[in-house]
Amino acid sequence: MALNANHGFPRGEARIALQVGPADEVVAALLPALLSANKRMRRRSMTLLPRLDPDEVCRQLDPVLESGGRKSRRAACVALAAIGAPATELLERMTRDPDEAIRNRARRALDAIAARPPENGNRNLSYVRPFGLPYRDAPPARPQSFAVAAFNFSYGVNLGTLVRSAEAAGAEAVWIIGRDFYYRPSTKGSDWWLPVETIETPAECLERAVEDGFEIVALQQGPGAQPIWEAEWPARPLIVAGNEGDGLPQQFIDAAALQLELPTYGHIDSLNVAVATSVAMYAFRGWQARQ
Repeated sequence: MALNANHGFPRGEARIALQVGPADEVVAALLPALLSANKRMRRRSMTLLPRLDPDEVCRQLDPVLESGGRKSRRAACVALAAIGAPATELLERMTRDPDEAIRNRARRALDAIAARPPENGNRNLSYVRPFGLPYRDAPPARPQSFAVAAFNFSYGVNLGTLVRSAEAAGAEAVWIIGRDFYYRPSTKGSDWWLPVETIETPAECLERAVEDGFEIVALQQGPGAQPIWEAEWPARPLIVAGNEGDGLPQQFIDAAALQLELPTYGHIDSLNVAVATSVAMYAFRGWQARQ
């Protein structure tokens, strides 16, 4: 079992390893990546390690930690901070590292662990480093608010950015309809926290929305669209955004309780779809706060 430096993270072997590999073998495969001179490999490793058995990670990291270069030890601090209390002993040792930068990073990691709420509390505090901590078993329960559906996006970076915004805005989920590739680095790890589901067709999406109690809000320019700041939102919207070039299929428009647009005042006729959807999410939150 090994990680390929040229493989997109976390698709392929890295994701499969997390799902089916024995913990000790997966940790053994990830540690050389953490100690690698390759920046991509270090980042991949320090993101994956906190999702594995914390005691096993610490056990295997202990004898090799000091053999890593400066950048590897910095990456280890981030991974250990995300692991939490089981990593305290290793971080304490790193506070005595010959490199002052490593000592400071280890101290900050220990401070972050001490400041972190208990596991049964709210761990999603954006001011506590390291940011974007992954859940270990399943996404945390999310209160009812709104959800987002993305239809057939052409660009994975747009879909990844939308996922990041949806998590930050407190969405219940993101539903991806049609083409489902998203560029994970643009999510900044938010898909560890937020349920991201794939749905095959618009018809299935509309059926699921009814079952789950959502009302469709179509984000689509057109004669029937209201400016977003004039909207009276439904209590539990499913904000649906369409393909960058073609927009939404008519069946979403026909099913919508509300059709919205973001007027533009420059020479271009529209915003980037991920930006527009992000604005819509926060517009709903603002409307909600004023009620």
